[in-house]
Amino acid sequence: MGGKPAARQGDMTRKGLDIVQGSAGVLIGAPTGVACSVCPGGITYANPVNPVLGAKVLPGETDLALPGPLPFILSRAYSSYRTRTPAPVGVFGPGWKAPFDIRLQVHERELILNDSGGRSIHFEPLFPGEVSYSRSESFWLARGGVAEQHSSQPLSALWQVLPEDVRLSPHVYLATNSLQGPWWILSWPERVRGRTRCCRLRRPHTGC
Repeated sequence: MGGKPAARQGDMTRKGLDIVQGSAGVLIGAPTGVACSVCPGGITYANPVNPVLGAKVLPGETDLALPGPLPFILSRAYSSYRTRTPAPVGVFGPGWKAPFDIRLQVHERELILNDSGGRSIHFEPLFPGEVSYSRSESFWLARGGVAEQHSSQPLSALWQVLPEDVRLSPHVYLATNSLQGPWWILSWPERVRGRTRCCRLRRPHTGC
């Protein structure tokens, strides 16, 4: 996580030694909101190259920045590293990633959130109005379909900020990493061929 390979207590190193400190509860590749890919960041050397992943990496570049209460910043970064479960190619082409380039793949038996780092984060399918929390990634994934959440749900107040048509639509998925927002609203703008549907991010008119 955070640009470094994930490991848990009890795993062995390359030299045959056991890891004696760390979390025993880190699950790698589990379908409960845990990333099954390594984020291609971390320490780099020379050209630059990530020595852990052996990947060519270019740091983030800001192409456009517009000031405002909610600033608009268009930036991108590059990594040649390709995981076993790669995210779909982004808007800038293979290897390029942008903070807004987030997609959700809706399958019959699972949901796969492809984040801006090129990782695939797996969730179990959600019923309309259901919310799932990823402890390892510290964010919530929710599905529309209800006018309001139960008062015991931590996101109940933030849920009411959403436009009514978004809250009531079971075809809309939402993600956030804070109880204060903002929401990332994921929906498909057009019909996609095949059984897999890709959801793209959009911002509501309310700015939440």
